[in-house]
Amino acid sequence: MTLLNRKKWIAATSAAVMLTGLLAGCGGGNDNNASGGASPSGSSSPSGEASAPASAAKPEDLKGTVKVWDWDETFQKGMIPEFNKKYPNVKVEVTVVNPNDYLQKLQSGIASGSDVPDIILGEMAYRGKLFDLDVLDNLEAAPYNFKREELLDYLPPLLSNPKGELVGVDQAIAPAGLAYRRDLAKEYLGSDDPAELEKLLSSWDAFISKGQEVKDKSGGKVLMFPGLGDAFLALRGQNADAYINGKEIDLSSKMRKPVETLFKMRDAGILGKNELWTPAWASSMSKGEFLFYPMAPWGPKWHISANDPEGKGRWGLVKAPEGSFTRGGTSIGIYKDSKVKEAAWAYIQFAYLSDEGGLFNFKTFGNMPGVKSFYANNPQVLTEAGAYDEFFGGQNLAKYFMDNIVPGVKGEPQTKYDSIVDGAFNALYPLWTKDTSIDANAALAKFVKEVQNKASDATVK
Repeated sequence: MTLLNRKKWIAATSAAVMLTGLLAGCGGGNDNNASGGASPSGSSSPSGEASAPASAAKPEDLKGTVKVWDWDETFQKGMIPEFNKKYPNVKVEVTVVNPNDYLQKLQSGIASGSDVPDIILGEMAYRGKLFDLDVLDNLEAAPYNFKREELLDYLPPLLSNPKGELVGVDQAIAPAGLAYRRDLAKEYLGSDDPAELEKLLSSWDAFISKGQEVKDKSGGKVLMFPGLGDAFLALRGQNADAYINGKEIDLSSKMRKPVETLFKMRDAGILGKNELWTPAWASSMSKGEFLFYPMAPWGPKWHISANDPEGKGRWGLVKAPEGSFTRGGTSIGIYKDSKVKEAAWAYIQFAYLSDEGGLFNFKTFGNMPGVKSFYANNPQVLTEAGAYDEFFGGQNLAKYFMDNIVPGVKGEPQTKYDSIVDGAFNALYPLWTKDTSIDANAALAKFVKEVQNKASDATVK
């Protein structure tokens, strides 16, 4: 998931909490041929199970204490007991860390040589900086022997460090489309059917034109997006071409089209004035003020059910005009100086790559794994109701994501400069919302200047 709703974070977490894995007795059938096992070499095919840890002959022979830092306490509380059914002698200790503090806390621990977890999360907002630190193990090397071909095709660039090493697997895939209010779509666009909306909103120009109609019909009470930030998530994400080459950042060519389209939307009056993650932005989901919100598979949990708890049946999912994009996402890697690498990999393999963990994750939280084998082995996830489908009028979200959105996603390599670019945009767009005398050219020039100021070691154009 991406940065969590700040309000939800404050309500859910008051301090770091330690979760200790349950040392449950080994149940029947938990031998080395249980589902999730593979050859010690880690070989597999897209139709087989994802690579298993090259560890002890039997799961119960693997021992150790694995430290994890995560912000999703609920996930860990659910997953650890499931893991310990298969690996009863591996203890998993989880410290809950605010995602906004994660990288700084990690760097402090590395510098002091003290508190560093074995399993490290790389949220998209800081992932490039994390990978640049070169503190994560190459998961294609021993003792892991994972193969990048096991991942969905768009994922390896998003999970590789500057040396091209695969240093993470996906916590849950984050291909994104647009969540929409069915009631508003039916009233102002004439249909709440995703297929019809795809045709109606086939381009951003069509989106802008229909947005003006919605604004006029509603007397300005209903607009297309809550704000510039939401619109830019889709516009930038669709332009996934690499724009950073070493210390050269070609921001102008990367951002010109997204910024120009963004300002067309602003000047057409179809965007609200809300900033991402603010209380007003969150509450707007239940009020019916805006038609669309960019949404990845983690969104039904963290956005829709959290901010519109009475909204069952009120929502739909449609592909964005002009293509797919990604929103957020979290990598899961292993600290290269960990003393319990095989135990750490066993937990990662079970929780994020295996059929058992994947099914529990999907059914409980709606998260979708990033390995091909999961969908080949469990075709029912694309036909059965998911954890949050009821909020979407029974629309099968997993099937729509996999059939309509994933095929168009392109993974963009992450560098330490990406978070600087995102930070510069987030600092600037509130001004662009308020001061409509600023046009796209002036905004882009300011954008370049701000990135250059924050990335003084780079050349930005």
